[in-house]
Amino acid sequence: MAQIEKLAEGVLDEKSNQSAVERQTEASHKGGTIWEAVRKADQAALERLLQDDPHNVQTRGPVGECPIHMLFLYGTEAHLNMARYLMTRFPETIVQIYNQPVSYFYKNASLSLC
Repeated sequence: MAQIEKLAEGVLDEKSNQSAVERQTEASHKGGTIWEAVRKADQAALERLLQDDPHNVQTRGPVGECPIHMLFLYGTEAHLNMARYLMTRFPETIVQIYNQPVSYFYKNASLSLC
């Protein structure tokens, strides 16, 4: 019964019965992804991935998290340095919120970044 309730809430993936946390963990171990670079605090890989495709900075995980969110959650010095890099190179990451695109924030907030 609990599993059915979790499926209804979208917490479990219907096809694999994995929770969002399990799916994020699995994604972070796939080679060559931004999630792997974040998990390993590999700034060179992060920069390379973003140079190849700057849209990677807006990648969303299974619960709506962005790379910047995960960098702060890991919270080591290396992760925080990577977060600083993202905020400097991609200032829009500062306003990324779970489950909402950046454009939503600008349309619905009176906050200015200037």
